[in-house]
Amino acid sequence: MTYVYDITLNFNNELYDFYEWQKDDILYHIKRINLIKVSSDKYNEIYDNNIVFSNDFLLLIFNKCELYTNTSCESIAYAFLLTDGYRVIALLLDYSGKIIKYSSLLLDEEEDILNLSHRLATVKLDYEIINRRKRVDYKTRLERKVIKFIKKDIRDSYVKKDYSKLKYLYYECFNQKNDNMDEIYKKLLEKLDGEVTDNIYKLYDLIKLSYSHKIV
Repeated sequence: MTYVYDITLNFNNELYDFYEWQKDDILYHIKRINLIKVSSDKYNEIYDNNIVFSNDFLLLIFNKCELYTNTSCESIAYAFLLTDGYRVIALLLDYSGKIIKYSSLLLDEEEDILNLSHRLATVKLDYEIINRRKRVDYKTRLERKVIKFIKKDIRDSYVKKDYSKLKYLYYECFNQKNDNMDEIYKKLLEKLDGEVTDNIYKLYDLIKLSYSHKIV
């Protein structure tokens, strides 16, 4: 069994690149963790699907991952690094063997691990594919946060009949006036389903501003 020592992980429901990590994320200072190499086909299969690893595999990695705490070290029941020699991610499993969280790695640590992986042989992992994993869109983590924030505010404003605010946001977004509230509501939400443009960030800033200074 090959171990990697002294790395930082950031487990989330989706896989975020290290440059998308946020200040309020919980970072784990890992003391040691198993590194397992599979073929690229198997790597893709594991990442693209909801799968359940076998009990034999769970026994193999049980409590082998250790992390530093403020006073000592603790074990993580089921966690390991998966690589195909070109990519590497950390996987956190529940007690049934299902993947529940993912983590990317810091760039320098990823490079070190990939260099190490070149000396490893690929292994065959025993798992069952349940179904294909629903992937989030290709927006960045920040973009998704901005979109969610704006959509909630637009929906709340529509329910509260804050029509002057919606008209203002519509004008700032499309540079034209409109008095049809149903059309305003529909087009604003449709705009948010497309590419995240400068106008979207402008709406985001205006809405944030409206919470501290009334803009309409």
